Amino acid sequence: MNHLSSMITSPSDRENLVFEIWAGTDQLAEVSCEPGRSVEIEIYPPVEGGSWSFELEEFMSLLNQAAKHLNHA
Repeated sequence: MNHLSSMITSPSDRENLVFEIWAGTDQLAEVSCEPGRSVEIEIYPPVEGGSWSFELEEFMSLLNQAAKHLNHA
């Protein structure tokens, strides 16, 4: 099972900050809130194929953090 981490970044292809969710060294998802849109999540497939496995509560906690950070950015 992967341990999840997060970071806030400012990619050049986005107007606002994004909240990245990582599983080890692989990016699992990116949460963003672009002008005129609601908070959205983009989920990436595992680099080596297969599927992600992580604790639901940990993932939900990170999603809640993302929404709080992006709604106040």
